[in-house]
Amino acid sequence: MAGVTQPKVSRVAPPQLVDWARSGRIRIPRFQRSYRWEYTDAEKLFDSILRGYPIGNLLMWRKPAPAAEIDLGELRISAPAVSDALSVVDGQQRLTTLIGALTASEETVDRRFRIFYDLRDKKFLSTPHSQKPRDHWLPVWVAGDNRRLIAWQRERSWLTPEDYDLCDEVTTAIRTYEIPMYEIEGDDEQALREIFDRMNTFGKRLNRAEIFQALHAGPLDVQPSGLDALRERVSGLDFGDFTTQILMQSVMAVRGGKVDRDFRHEFDNDADRQHAFAVTEKALRVVVDFLREETGIPHLRLLPYALFVPVLARYAAIFGRPEGRGAELLRRWIWRGSAMGAAPQGNTVALRRNATAISGDPVLSAQRLLKMLPPGGEQWTPDLSQTALNRAQARLNMLGLLSLHPVLLTDYWDEDGNRHTPGTRIDQPRLLAALLAGKTSPLAPILSGWEKGMANRIVHPPVDKQVDVLSLLATQGPEALRSHCFDENERVSYNPDGTGSLLMRADVVRKVIADHVQSMALWGFSDGPDPESWFGETSFDPDDFFVPDELSGGNNAA
Repeated sequence: MAGVTQPKVSRVAPPQLVDWARSGRIRIPRFQRSYRWEYTDAEKLFDSILRGYPIGNLLMWRKPAPAAEIDLGELRISAPAVSDALSVVDGQQRLTTLIGALTASEETVDRRFRIFYDLRDKKFLSTPHSQKPRDHWLPVWVAGDNRRLIAWQRERSWLTPEDYDLCDEVTTAIRTYEIPMYEIEGDDEQALREIFDRMNTFGKRLNRAEIFQALHAGPLDVQPSGLDALRERVSGLDFGDFTTQILMQSVMAVRGGKVDRDFRHEFDNDADRQHAFAVTEKALRVVVDFLREETGIPHLRLLPYALFVPVLARYAAIFGRPEGRGAELLRRWIWRGSAMGAAPQGNTVALRRNATAISGDPVLSAQRLLKMLPPGGEQWTPDLSQTALNRAQARLNMLGLLSLHPVLLTDYWDEDGNRHTPGTRIDQPRLLAALLAGKTSPLAPILSGWEKGMANRIVHPPVDKQVDVLSLLATQGPEALRSHCFDENERVSYNPDGTGSLLMRADVVRKVIADHVQSMALWGFSDGPDPESWFGETSFDPDDFFVPDELSGGNNAA
């Protein structure tokens, strides 16, 4: 057809995408939505590749691109200027997952890129950075590289012929799988829009105007060199919205010195700024992973005190991911501080003192943090009157309720149009993030007009005004009732207005919250070094290693 621009259609294998990414040819514009997939999506993607199922198409816009420092997943590239760069218009989630997993390593933090094939259970799985992979888990990044695969197999003399066959099957599938790619060249934006509209009909729809604005805007997905860029990068972790203040404090804490010094005069030059923000982003990735996996805090909105973030960022920048006894003591510090108050001297003073305590040794640093907390935690009890999530005690209350893995009582549609059916666990990352991002409280009242604090609240999306929550509960089975702190032996009754059930529930709620906080804070337990280190070690006092504010080092210490 004359006058119609036809896209170039080809098929590309995952290793070719990795080569293009490493050379700086692939550019992912900063769309409004960043990388949003969960680790379960990544597992399903590689399972589809192994089975030969279609995983969708890629739509690329080929045009020149300037030199840039690019982040793609956890891969960082100093990309030169290229005349034939491929800007991703559709397929960002799939492409980021493929490249992120195939270029990962043992040090990769983001669970969505830590993908393995289990030779025993014959399935793909992911694991957090805190969990050591089992010996029979074949890393995807090893499967994509023949030399690494051979070395991995040689280290495992116990592999059976069937294991070798499975390795061959997985590696062949990953290396030879062909993904349809549509490529528009030059300035034919109208053709690109038409193709995009027709391709973008499944999954999470993206806003066309925002995408094309991003395609024309610059720079592309570069390493963060400013607070806005850093904020955008960490938002892709689906942990919530980091405020500018938290990010500034994190940068300062990572660099050392007084964290409340003047941010405007902090950096010597652009290179210094870029390095500082890149190091801070890496530390924040570790912090988010630690908070999720080790402390059981799934979202920033449920973190009782914001100062935990910059202090943990400094810890991660100095010592790496918290491990062993250090991780255990940090978890206690967060939960005890959340209950008793982590900033009794005020946020600025507390942040300065806590950040300065991080030095020398990871375990000693965590011990110093614990010693700064107010005493009396053994007598702490939940305050059930607190239900507003701008209060630390209310956040503790909700975390306690989430420990029972409450389930949906009705259908719920999130902002992306995904339906979540009754019985779905509300603490699933995507569902919980959608619930916490809403304008209404995620703590739904059971009886309207009857306060009674947390006894009259369940973790649940708002229900239709025509539906009575108490009547919904009255029809639920034992497991659903237990997940919402109702004793299935008592059943939910109206009495005649339901208040009797709620009064009984108050005792259950109080115990659930108190038990969960104690299981994390461990008041009454020794906060000393790991008992295994006692043998052959001399005694010490953590204060012997403490560095006061006025003697602390770091760049531009005030």
